[in-house]
Amino acid sequence: MTDLSNFSLPELRDLQTQVAEQIKTRQKDEITNVQKQILALAQGVGMTVEQIMNLKGGQPKKAAKAVAARYRHPEQPELQWTGRGRQPRWIAEYLEKSGNNLDALQIQ
Repeated sequence: MTDLSNFSLPELRDLQTQVAEQIKTRQKDEITNVQKQILALAQGVGMTVEQIMNLKGGQPKKAAKAVAARYRHPEQPELQWTGRGRQPRWIAEYLEKSGNNLDALQIQ
């Protein structure tokens, strides 16, 4: 290890700059080497890196299934709600005007 006690302040600052640049260069080199290794491993098993990185538990993610509507506006059938999530404004407005409860909107 180099004895830094004999360096002047400008020499230490210059050394600090050189060290920072060398660290950046080596980090880039390391990243490039790791990327090459990952690519070689993926190609070795006949897959792309994207396929490997997207695997969760060995199974691809399943698409969410559509849920059937449970409630429908009696006068405007295009207004429907599954009963999941936040209650739509039209339900609250209808129930307030009609005086009914949510069961009155349930699809049979």
